[in-house]
Amino acid sequence: MNGPDSLIDGAAGGVAGNVVALHRSAEEGGAGPRALTPAEAAAWTEWLTVNTPPAWRPGEWDAATWLFTGDVDNRSTVAYRCTVAACDRISRTQTLCDLCEKAFRKSELALEEFRACFVPDRNRVIDGRAVPCVVAACPRDGALWGLCAAHASLRHKDMLRRRPGADDLAAWVATATPYDPLPGCLVGGCPRDGRPGSGICDLHARRLKADGLEEVEAAWLGRQAPFLIVNQFSLAPLEPLARSEVLFVLATRDARGQRLDPTAVRQSVAVLARHQVASIAAFSLGALPARATANVDALLRETFRVVGTAFDRFCGVDPASRPTLDLADLGVRGKSGKPTARPGDLVISTIRQSWLREILVAWIEESKPKTGEVRRAHKAAQTAARALDGRPGGGLDITALGFADMNAVVAGFEHLIKTDGGDMGFKHKSNLLSMWFKVLDWGRLTERLNGMPASFARHPSHVIKQPEPNEDEIGKAIPEPVIAQLNDHTALLGQGIRHGRLTAGQVHAMAVAIYELLRDTGRRPYEIAQLAVDCLEKDGEDWQLRWDNGKGLRNGRRLPIRAETVATIHTWLAVRHAIELPSGSEGFLFPPAGEFGQVRHLESEQISPIIRAFADAVPQLLAEEFGPDGRHLPFDRSLIFPYAFRHAYCQRHADAGVSIDVLRELMDHRSANTTASYFTVSLKRKREAIKVVGRHSFDRTGRARPACSGVAYEARSVAVPFGLCTEPANVRAGGKACVIRFQCAACTFFAPDPSHLPAMEEQIAAMREDREKAIAMEVDEFVIRNFDDNIEAMEKIAGIARDKLEKLPEDERAELLEATEVLRIVRAKQARTVTELGMPGFPGRRRQESA
Repeated sequence: MNGPDSLIDGAAGGVAGNVVALHRSAEEGGAGPRALTPAEAAAWTEWLTVNTPPAWRPGEWDAATWLFTGDVDNRSTVAYRCTVAACDRISRTQTLCDLCEKAFRKSELALEEFRACFVPDRNRVIDGRAVPCVVAACPRDGALWGLCAAHASLRHKDMLRRRPGADDLAAWVATATPYDPLPGCLVGGCPRDGRPGSGICDLHARRLKADGLEEVEAAWLGRQAPFLIVNQFSLAPLEPLARSEVLFVLATRDARGQRLDPTAVRQSVAVLARHQVASIAAFSLGALPARATANVDALLRETFRVVGTAFDRFCGVDPASRPTLDLADLGVRGKSGKPTARPGDLVISTIRQSWLREILVAWIEESKPKTGEVRRAHKAAQTAARALDGRPGGGLDITALGFADMNAVVAGFEHLIKTDGGDMGFKHKSNLLSMWFKVLDWGRLTERLNGMPASFARHPSHVIKQPEPNEDEIGKAIPEPVIAQLNDHTALLGQGIRHGRLTAGQVHAMAVAIYELLRDTGRRPYEIAQLAVDCLEKDGEDWQLRWDNGKGLRNGRRLPIRAETVATIHTWLAVRHAIELPSGSEGFLFPPAGEFGQVRHLESEQISPIIRAFADAVPQLLAEEFGPDGRHLPFDRSLIFPYAFRHAYCQRHADAGVSIDVLRELMDHRSANTTASYFTVSLKRKREAIKVVGRHSFDRTGRARPACSGVAYEARSVAVPFGLCTEPANVRAGGKACVIRFQCAACTFFAPDPSHLPAMEEQIAAMREDREKAIAMEVDEFVIRNFDDNIEAMEKIAGIARDKLEKLPEDERAELLEATEVLRIVRAKQARTVTELGMPGFPGRRRQESA
């Protein structure tokens, strides 16, 4: 939207310089309007004309009369037909016009019945339309008795003279002859008849009288708007230069994909006209009083912001010299890929290095990134600027930068902290550092950093070091006892949450559906948000959820779900059927909060407040841990957020014994390693479990061989699928030096315990299956005999494990089973590593190979 250079060169440049000083003066606290000189106003008007599309909104905008009449079929205009069948009025909402809305509130009819049978009383005063005279072929505006002024006067005379038929309106109309049409009202865009003498209609005659004038003056006439209805506004009441400025703003909003609300524009124009704003560029927004509605206030703020930014461009002001970045002015794209309408107002005044400010602004202007990328680049630039501030020279001279300066910048990224003072995550730091080098490399490629030494560049050592994982950290999964407590308070879901035009009951129903889908399906929040309305599919007697994996770029995925989850979706669909959905959201299960947004379904950012408010509303949430007094400690509510339910879903299935390969399918992970990362057990719990299980170890004869400590249990052995091996050579080789090929049941170094009982039973079943295959292959007898001996030996050890478990006291058995569950999760995570050692195959492994 840059204007031609000729406007700021030569004489025009002098004009622009004067205007910039005037504009800055107004912005620094001027309380009243500042008048521009004719030359200044002319140059500014010419710039606006050049940068405003000449054919803006064809069919809606009349440039000759400065009148806008919105097309109800244009989705970019906030104007709709009333949904009552017998009503032809225009509404600002997609439901009822204001007249029908009032009647509906008084009626006791259902909405659909009201729309079908209500007949509104048409009143020309309400919609401002002139009704033609009831005399056939008379083109003049109707007035008294539906007759034009001339016919009404004639009938009145006939009635006074008691002429036959004068009292019968229909009979009198039938004998009347039409008059010639009158000239139209002199006000541009006014469709009414002008009155003889003044040339204006009755409406504008009343306005003329209200303004204290007796005769029509050209200045007064040029600022009059016709009678305006819902889908109309007129810029005629504004001063000439202010008209061009507002028109430029509206065209700019159009280019960014923002919708146009004629009502808000009409009310904003009234505010500007009432205060006689000659030029928005030379007027302070603070001089205007508080507006009546939020829409008007927002539109006026945006109008002053867009005009102010454009005025800076007209005056040749470099965006990098401004204290903040206007993302909308720089052409930044939003999440949908369209130009953003939000200014962002990112502060760059704290970046002292002018070359860094300039390269950041140039990258934004030319690359047109999305808002998220811009914010990361801005954060990266701020981090680099702070690091350079501490260097000799402060990084101000681009030619003096070197390798040591870049080391300091990278160190600045390594020590970044979050706004709450906590340490920033490794991934976030790495992303910011990558963005810093991306902007810097772009500057070099575009030759905007000429003179910068080659040593001030990325080196292989310039990376964020990944911290060692802390195995004592508990995973993000919400514990099942906590979820059970949440389930007892679902009546609190949606309380205090506003969502578009939804009622409190509808918000509650939507919040319940969202919560239960998060809990029962383990899908990511954005995957729940963009579910289709027909997301349920029948698979025989079972149900599946159809969803899109946006992260993995895999759409049309299927997830088996329970009947309770299906009922949840059906319950919400019944509520959704009665909701007036925003346009474009008909195909999605959950509607967005606003009518005019770019995204036509619920956004994941709108799910978080629902879950947070719910967690805060539950009166009491108890953790699994106990305090010194023996009572349950309060659960940290900050750990309850939408994504945590995905972790809980995975942990729930892992605890239920679902194999890692099946769980990988449920989670829709490409790699089982990703699924394994969800199997989270703290180091403390693992050691406690090993300590308990180690007390119950035995050898192949059943003789007890307890480990003296948990550390010894781990240090002296290597894992096999159904126990532990303590043979020294095999332990040293990490389990790769078994001389009898893992026929563990026959080995004196085999040390199982009751926690391995499920794996033993799986191994027995696998060997029986292999024995049957060997018989079918007609192998030699010694092979079958070997199978029989191994099965018998393993069954004997499994029987010993069962006996030991059954003979334990109840409390000891419960303790051992709990420890077994913990170790089962740990072993599931390590399963792939174990099978790579050449151990006998699990049944799960064979199923994987046969699939």
